[in-house]
Amino acid sequence: MKKTCLLILLLCLSMVMVQAQKRKRAVQTNWVAVRSQIVSNVSYDLTFYIPSSPDEKLTGMAVISFNMPIKADVALDFQGQFTGSFIVNDKKRKLRQEDGHLIIPQKYTAVGVNRIAVSFESSNAALHRSNDYLYTRFSDGKASTCFPCFDQSDLNATIITHLNLPEGWKAMSSVSNKPMSLQLYSFIAGRFEEQSFQHSGHVMHALFRQQDIADAKQLPKILEESARSLRWMEGYTGVPYPFDECGVLLLTDPEAEAIGNPGIIRLTDRHVFTEGNPSREEKAKRSELIARETARLWFGNMVSPREKGDVWGLDLLAGFMAHKMVRQHQREKEEYELEFLTTCQERAMSANGSFADKGAVMMRFLEDVAGEELQTALQKFLLKYYYKPASWNDFISIVNDLVPGKSVQQFNDTWVKQAGLPTIFTTYQDGYLIVSQTPPTGTPAFWRQQFEVRLIYDFEKSRTIRVDMTQPIVRIKLNSQPNSIIPNYNGRGYGHFTLDNAYTKSLPLRIMVTRDDLNRYALLLTAFDNYLTGRIPPIYFGELQRSMMKEKNALVMRTAVDHMMKIAQDRQDQEGRWTLEQCIMDLLGENRRIECRQAIIRRMATSATAPQVIEQLYNLWQRHDDRALETHDFMELAYRLAIMRPLESQSILSQERQLLSNNELREEFDFVSRACSADAQERRKLANTLASIQTGRQKPWAEHALQLLKNR
Repeated sequence: MKKTCLLILLLCLSMVMVQAQKRKRAVQTNWVAVRSQIVSNVSYDLTFYIPSSPDEKLTGMAVISFNMPIKADVALDFQGQFTGSFIVNDKKRKLRQEDGHLIIPQKYTAVGVNRIAVSFESSNAALHRSNDYLYTRFSDGKASTCFPCFDQSDLNATIITHLNLPEGWKAMSSVSNKPMSLQLYSFIAGRFEEQSFQHSGHVMHALFRQQDIADAKQLPKILEESARSLRWMEGYTGVPYPFDECGVLLLTDPEAEAIGNPGIIRLTDRHVFTEGNPSREEKAKRSELIARETARLWFGNMVSPREKGDVWGLDLLAGFMAHKMVRQHQREKEEYELEFLTTCQERAMSANGSFADKGAVMMRFLEDVAGEELQTALQKFLLKYYYKPASWNDFISIVNDLVPGKSVQQFNDTWVKQAGLPTIFTTYQDGYLIVSQTPPTGTPAFWRQQFEVRLIYDFEKSRTIRVDMTQPIVRIKLNSQPNSIIPNYNGRGYGHFTLDNAYTKSLPLRIMVTRDDLNRYALLLTAFDNYLTGRIPPIYFGELQRSMMKEKNALVMRTAVDHMMKIAQDRQDQEGRWTLEQCIMDLLGENRRIECRQAIIRRMATSATAPQVIEQLYNLWQRHDDRALETHDFMELAYRLAIMRPLESQSILSQERQLLSNNELREEFDFVSRACSADAQERRKLANTLASIQTGRQKPWAEHALQLLKNR
């Protein structure tokens, strides 16, 4: 009986708590709805006192002004602590705090302008601190954890920021002469160095830490590329950059990438700061990163996401702008096309590819469909939603209106909503080249796209045909039957490209005789895809190895080495794998080009298992003088050697650590090298610890360490 009564009591309490939570949510929702109807012309004048110690709280003062058409109750959102009096319309008032709100009753408000002044102590939910810098992130309703505000996406505001800093600190904050969403507002402060640079009418003002820049001489180049990207975006979109000055934040903290900063280009990826003599690929990667972050000032800041789930669409448009910028600025267009293939296109068609990679490919085909009207659509989108929230569907609607009859909505439904890759089969039959597309599932999905097919005849005569797949099956009349067919010859196609068996077998033989880098790379991808599906046998390794002996293009070499290593790893017998690994390593003796050597060594440093190859890598690491390698390359070699030679592990890691030039590198090395432990139990404990690190500057180190644990 007692147990029954207790159960009934607990049930009643549970119901009461549920109802209380529902009431609480209802109150919060009602305030959002009420403010949307009666609050306008919001402005914040914010003063922050930033402590030098991470253990101290951020404090500040806020003056919030807004208009109301009637006298009514209104509430500010705040999840910190108030530290002083409440001043409402120039009079000290006693106000009620409830469920994260500061309630201002109707009797204290006024028709027209209202002004509230408060002092506060912030919570830490939106603050990201290290010992020598601090930055804020106000997405997902976190602005109200830092200062009192109307924390909702439909109440944009003008914001003035005053930052009181510890001695020696520098700062940047979002600037805007237009009302903006609080999700876009942020500030950053710390022990930074600063440098200014004037280019094309814009003052570029940079904050950076010396340890983040491998070579300080790179800074003018980074600022110049940033200014060039600004100028390009203004020209292409027809929407001018709205500020006289542009901030450039250089900080190798991956979490800082998520800061929304009108007026600030955020360069937080390690690849922006190249070491030594950067390769062509590394320079291109840096240019693309700078261009993408600049484009986000338009697609992400000028137009902000309507909801959290709309971020991807604006990122997609920013990425498309970046690719167009880099392509236009690059001297060799084919060079850019090859780099696009090795990054976005290849990743988009891999099992681990992200929608961002697929999206970059999709945008190229959308441009094929819409033509020049796509640029018009982007301009109209920016003007219509200037400093307003919008979604991807808003953009597609504009494109659809500009090019009626082009089936833009059907294109969007397939490319955005359908998962997987189509299979595209090419053959010759009864005087026709037949190209057919099959979806990965039973759905009638169809990926509209364009690509090239190469036909090879007697005496190496050839013909290139552009295939526009406006329907699932395309038939093209031919005068005679080709000896060889190379599908997706320019690499632009999206899908698994297959052939009749007779044509498939000839693909590996074409690699060595295909002179054009872009076409040779595309052929590599097609041949390897057919190896993975069992249509090309493992003996394909020999053709690859012979082709790479004289290879001059590092991007082609890198991908070929990846493919050869996969074939080696697929061998069931250990001796067979070791033999193929040695064949890959032997390319160092045949191919002397620095960038090609770099591609070979970097791949072997992550995967080699053959004792003779490990010995060669050990000798190379001991010398520490190979011009093809940089600091992180030698660190990677040390990790691999420590794993493969457990008895020498401590000695190898200790020796490498002594050669590192700064504390930042040593901190990274100490963190990652724990994955090299010979103790299986310690590795299991470490894996559990690493998996929980989802944010902060240690996140990429944790991912690297997990990869080392996986690749033992």
